Amino acid sequence: MKKIIFSCVFILIALFCVFLFLEFEFLKKYNHENLFSFIFLNYNLSRFFMCLLCGFLLAFSSLILRIVMQNPLASDTTLGVAPSASFTILIATLFFPDFLNISKVLMGFLGAFLILFLIFIFMLKKHLNSTSIILLGLISGMVFGALNSLLILFYPEESKSFLLFNSGYFTQNGFKDIIELFCYSSIALISLYFFIPYLKILNLGDELASSVGQNIFYVKFFALCLSAYFITLVVSFVGVISFLGLFASIFVKFFKIKKLRKEFLICGFLGFFLLFGVDLFLQILQITKGIDLPTGGVLALIGSPLFIFGVFKMLKENFSDDGIYIFSYFKEKYIILGLILLVLMLFFLNLYFDFSTLSFKNISDEILALRLNKLVILLLCGILLALVGFILQRLSFNPMASPEMLGINSGTSLGVLFALYFSLEYIQIFAIIGALLVLCFLFFLSTKLNINIQKIILIGIAIMFFVDALGKIFLASGDFKAYTFLAYTQAGLINIDKNLSLFLLIYTGIFLSTLYILYPNLKIFSLGENCALSVGLNVVKVKIVFLILSAFACALSALCIGPFSFVGLLAPHIMRLLGIKKFYNQLFVAALLGICLMFLAYFVSKIVLFPYEIPLGVIATLLGGIYLLFMMKKY
Repeated sequence: MKKIIFSCVFILIALFCVFLFLEFEFLKKYNHENLFSFIFLNYNLSRFFMCLLCGFLLAFSSLILRIVMQNPLASDTTLGVAPSASFTILIATLFFPDFLNISKVLMGFLGAFLILFLIFIFMLKKHLNSTSIILLGLISGMVFGALNSLLILFYPEESKSFLLFNSGYFTQNGFKDIIELFCYSSIALISLYFFIPYLKILNLGDELASSVGQNIFYVKFFALCLSAYFITLVVSFVGVISFLGLFASIFVKFFKIKKLRKEFLICGFLGFFLLFGVDLFLQILQITKGIDLPTGGVLALIGSPLFIFGVFKMLKENFSDDGIYIFSYFKEKYIILGLILLVLMLFFLNLYFDFSTLSFKNISDEILALRLNKLVILLLCGILLALVGFILQRLSFNPMASPEMLGINSGTSLGVLFALYFSLEYIQIFAIIGALLVLCFLFFLSTKLNINIQKIILIGIAIMFFVDALGKIFLASGDFKAYTFLAYTQAGLINIDKNLSLFLLIYTGIFLSTLYILYPNLKIFSLGENCALSVGLNVVKVKIVFLILSAFACALSALCIGPFSFVGLLAPHIMRLLGIKKFYNQLFVAALLGICLMFLAYFVSKIVLFPYEIPLGVIATLLGGIYLLFMMKKY
């Protein structure tokens, strides 16, 4: 352990010396004697102390969460604490600017503590395992991320400063902020020092802690308050620094430290080493190449592979394989007839409803044509996403599999991001390649490395974090293309290419025709891989064909309406709740439900905050996130 710590310190000192040399050489050309010392004392030294404080606070918070949740991957990022604190701080920035210095810490703490307390209560009542807790936290983070994007799109000018701040730049802090942050955190750090013995007992397990007379609920409640407060302070002063605390809490376990106070100290230093090391590297990059990147965004890029490593090495439990309870009240033909009538009703409601007067009036032919084009696209995308979700759940034998949960939509978004910056003409090709790369990677994990689908879902969410981090870095740059990408993630690029709807229609026909031809294979495969192999079905080829079809469907749908979340997850789930048992009827009902969800989201997006239109992606994420929170009790 001493050798590792010595190596880390040596690398950090060497990097710091290189930085000082480059900084001095860079400033020599200005021929000012005191310029270097002035910048070093007022800029570089302040960044050092800010990294020191933030590294320790985030490491402490994640270590506390690991002990309280009894979960090796619990942290501010994986439990959705930082996004919730960021959301409430954005509310303070937009609506309470006069009291921002006071209200941002208070509102950030309310958001952070609320999500932690809800997850804790949910965990106690439902007895969730480690994997389910992480999934619950990540879903919560997705919901708050969607709310953040919604406010940013509604208030683009007012939120520009917040975007820069929230991306994790350390250029915005001086010694005044350091003193203020130290004063805010000092009492909490002293409280943590005297609270560590209680955490030490809690670390041995809930049963042993109860046997020695410790009130587990109150101890965990106070620990959650401390952790939420530490996270809020960092988010309030420097923005979201993703995965830093997770890194420190994971790697401190490899030291096998017996004393908890010593473990906290080493964990804090690990957080500081990583944060300051990355920040130094970015400062060197800025001096040598002129590239200015946010520290928080870069750490999120580094942290996504780290999260995948943690999923492989740290999580041992699986989800329960129990499916959703099926309730059958009506005959399937009546359910199908009712869904067809619902689709027609929603179609004509969206087509002829006058949203400006909230009534039915004569609509001009031009508006009807535009609406009809959008509704046809939504109909086709609803069919494709619902059937892709159904196929993925059948192939993986897991009801949580869907395009967004497996990272396929994120792969498409990554392709779109590259196309926006390099070649907009080939945006469809880039999007399809991105989706295929993610699917091939997940297919390799599941077949060659025998990684179970539960861990693959978490890996898919890690891919989402990676793409989100890239988006934040580009948003912080202020480039208008980054705002185009943000708009795409919430509402697609439906107006970029008028021929895209025709291409989507043609591919939907190809998709349905191929699905009709391969329908017997999918039906056999749904009985289980062993059964499929016993009748001579080539399981690998069937998987490859369906995965390629799914990748193209997800890419085209995402280009039209954005990486629309949870339709591929909700439609098969609701279909099972309706009690549909015949395999062919399941496909048909899932497609109808996908259309209903699309039309319903479109109507809600226009009418809730009229005259403003909420992006479809936000509505889908909110509805899907709320549904998933209820579904967690099944696992």
